[in-house]
Amino acid sequence: MTTLYKLPLITGIAALISTMADAAATRIAYVDAFATARGNAFTATADNPSAVFYNAAGLTQLEGTQVHGSIYSISLGYEADTLLGSDDMDDDFQTVPSFFASHTFADSPFAIGIGAYAPFALASDWGSDAAFTAPFPNPLASVPYQAKLEYVKYHAVAAWQITQTVSIAAGVSFDDTEVDLKANALEFDGKDQVFGYSLSLLWKPTEHHAFGLNYQAKTNVSYDGTATAAVGFGPDGPITVPLDAEADLVFPESIVFGYSYRPTENWNIELNIDWTNWDRVNELTLKGVPGATYKLNWESALIWELGATRYFDNGWHVSAGYTYVESAIPDDNLLPIVPDSDRHFFSIGVGRSYDHLSWQITYQQAFASERSVRGNTTSPTIDGDYDLDSKAFAFSLSYQF
Repeated sequence: MTTLYKLPLITGIAALISTMADAAATRIAYVDAFATARGNAFTATADNPSAVFYNAAGLTQLEGTQVHGSIYSISLGYEADTLLGSDDMDDDFQTVPSFFASHTFADSPFAIGIGAYAPFALASDWGSDAAFTAPFPNPLASVPYQAKLEYVKYHAVAAWQITQTVSIAAGVSFDDTEVDLKANALEFDGKDQVFGYSLSLLWKPTEHHAFGLNYQAKTNVSYDGTATAAVGFGPDGPITVPLDAEADLVFPESIVFGYSYRPTENWNIELNIDWTNWDRVNELTLKGVPGATYKLNWESALIWELGATRYFDNGWHVSAGYTYVESAIPDDNLLPIVPDSDRHFFSIGVGRSYDHLSWQITYQQAFASERSVRGNTTSPTIDGDYDLDSKAFAFSLSYQF
């Protein structure tokens, strides 16, 4: 297939990603099934086109032109036992697709890549009758019961192998995002489009050791949209008015460091440390809606990722991984629409590579410590015990032209 015909294919598949579904989380780090099987410990490996996300410097390891698609489908179980009653959130599977393509120039140290994926997403719905939404102590209090965040990043990167052991990369992205927030006395819908950038490094001093570093810059989003807010109560319920509204929100920068140890050509063991600067997320204020401010005061958190892959001579490989995710949201400012707690993820997967085609399937199970919330500053109705767990499946398919 010539480059002339590859480009429409790549562009068409990327366009499909704009219809991607929502995921139940705020930051989605699982955009490749192989990386997911390894507990997402992939920054120092980065040897398929999803390196656009994990570590674009790794693209210099690839050959020719490759395309790569993946889906991550998660079922989230979330239970709340609060001051005024108990609630369960819908645990149906929600699926997020991603797409990547790469090209390494023949007899050249340069490679390029593109990707379309969701680095952040949220889809939670407790229902308007959730116990914590009760109008106490303020009859016009607006504790959100539903949130929907779509955030699609269209990412283009260029990589350069500057020596036999060192590669670097830089990228720019166009980010398209929309948020929908609902409470019994308030609704808001807003959109924005922003630009971002990324920087990456891969160092392979010997055949047994590799180090990776990936930086994704923050984006400052200003959601412009409309709100419907309650201004009082009438005989038929809340009296609402439509308003023009705007909400500013920072999606923070992240830095991932990875070390890969390869004792033989059949084994790859990797440890990653992933830091996200959630300290930047302090509050959500709906400008144009009096009193509509939610104190967030999130805290920076780490994700610890450990994974291993065993390769076999016939193209098969088996991977397993463990991930520990630190909670970023303090009890004082927890909103039930954002599932959060300290979590343990266990994953296992199998895949096979052929001459031009490769595939991977992965299963992931997550467990979280039960969380007790006391003294919540948004509303006393949020105080209570929260239990969170999830399971997910991932599948990837790659083709090299």
